[in-house]
Amino acid sequence: MTTTRSAAPDAAPSEIERLVNDFHTQGFVHVPHILAEEEVTELRAAAYTVLTADHATKRNDNAGILATVDDWEHNGTLRWLALHPRLAAIAGHLAGIPLRVFGGEVLLKTPNDTRPTVLHDDKPCEIVDSRISLNAWVALVDVPVERGCLTFLPGSHRRGGPERIDMTDIKFDDLLRDDDAHSYLFDHWPELRWTPRTTVPLRAGDVTFHHRRTANGPDRAP
Repeated sequence: MTTTRSAAPDAAPSEIERLVNDFHTQGFVHVPHILAEEEVTELRAAAYTVLTADHATKRNDNAGILATVDDWEHNGTLRWLALHPRLAAIAGHLAGIPLRVFGGEVLLKTPNDTRPTVLHDDKPCEIVDSRISLNAWVALVDVPVERGCLTFLPGSHRRGGPERIDMTDIKFDDLLRDDDAHSYLFDHWPELRWTPRTTVPLRAGDVTFHHRRTANGPDRAP
């Protein structure tokens, strides 16, 4: 990065304690202003660079999503984001154990050309066996409710039943429906259908962390 990397102030111990408690209880937390404005600007430019490089991108035409795979390993600016000191520190507190970066994507959902993803959890798609894993969603643009920000089912990571379900018979198009009625989560855990949902709009530079078993998807704003 060419700009001065102005580290966000460290969270106070009381704030860390609150985040850890919320993460274990709810399965997700929202941390505002992890990135400074100048950092967001340069990271957004780096993200656009890798998204528009043919050799580094893939397009999922069914979902209308442009995505990269692990470009943080090759782009210095994105690597700095993946290893951001405050991002890493908070993730470590939430997990309660030392962590390593397994993967990272840059996602672009184009306006009026994106199909929503039904409620899902991330555990079935993991190819690693670990005591805990979590995802950090870093907003490089403002994502209000109208843009389809993330929605979570609080406490859904603590549900019983199998840790990982068999996704063999689930087609990709089944995950791209206009409503959540056909979510595989409801087939295996019907009680989740009645769980109150929390939608989390983000400002550029905000981050959400969620547990691998926390049910999540976009909000359903018209």
